[in-house]
Amino acid sequence: MKARILTSVAAVVFFVGAPAQAADWSSTTSLIKTHDQSVTYFDTFMNPVTKANNGITIKYKGGPEVIPNRKQGAALKRGVIDVMFGPSVYYAGLVPCARVIPLSNVGQQNLRKNGGWKVLQDCWAKGLNGHLLAHGMEGATEFHHYLAGDLKRSEKTGFDLSGMTMRSTAGYHPLMKAMGARPVNISPGDVYTSLERGVVQGLAWPEGGVARYGWAKFIKYRVGPGWWRTSSTIVVNMDAYKKLNKKQRNALEAAAVKYEIDSIPHHRALVEKDNAKVLAAGVKHIDLKGKYGEAYLATTYGATWDAAKSKMSAELYMKLRKLMLK
Repeated sequence: MKARILTSVAAVVFFVGAPAQAADWSSTTSLIKTHDQSVTYFDTFMNPVTKANNGITIKYKGGPEVIPNRKQGAALKRGVIDVMFGPSVYYAGLVPCARVIPLSNVGQQNLRKNGGWKVLQDCWAKGLNGHLLAHGMEGATEFHHYLAGDLKRSEKTGFDLSGMTMRSTAGYHPLMKAMGARPVNISPGDVYTSLERGVVQGLAWPEGGVARYGWAKFIKYRVGPGWWRTSSTIVVNMDAYKKLNKKQRNALEAAAVKYEIDSIPHHRALVEKDNAKVLAAGVKHIDLKGKYGEAYLATTYGATWDAAKSKMSAELYMKLRKLMLK
């Protein structure tokens, strides 16, 4: 009897005092390792989380050269990778809500408070078996059209892309079509050659990484005003996330909120360096004014929201519009 009691006590002590199982995670980025957004992810989230010694280690597996950017969402869903960073529009086919995540203008902190973030997390959990952890760099980068050809203004859409083939993604397709362009899916690594050969006459892209890719050599105009916020998010495989204990989860969630704050000045500094190189290379920035600027912004936001409406239930669509827009 005494032996059994001692054994039971020892078992309880061992169970209570046993250290948490370490999470040794792999991570990919949809953008190349040297892209400004990837660098911000490393410097303000991945490396700090690993160095914090909270039982979570994140090791970089690679970028699109390891797993193509449009296949990383499916890889995370299957558990091939544990953490994914990059534009959510690459896997919009799996997560319809990914189409509208860059359109929010209420502020990330408000989105977390008003329940909008929870609605988005439910979308990621359902479509990707993923825990939507963070959405950073708010206001640190804006999107523009980069044109290799001439700019033709339009009172309807801001400017006219009729007859032009534009590099695009699922997120850009609606606004490209609204402007009359023929959008084609081309990976960032192939854009240089596509511009060089005249396969495409331009693209839409957030500030940052343009000079690094060498596209400025072929671009004549960068069109503003800027629109959207980056769709790049940090997502964790749900099965991996559920294996964390409460202390680890709290530490990870705290790191995510800190990343959303720290990533803003970090990324903006990188963006400004890239912008300076782009403009120095001879690219001319043109801000559409008055009715043209208003039409341009109405198209970049409106066409995307309209397209998303057919990809999700009416109830979900209206809920997101109410929570994500002022």
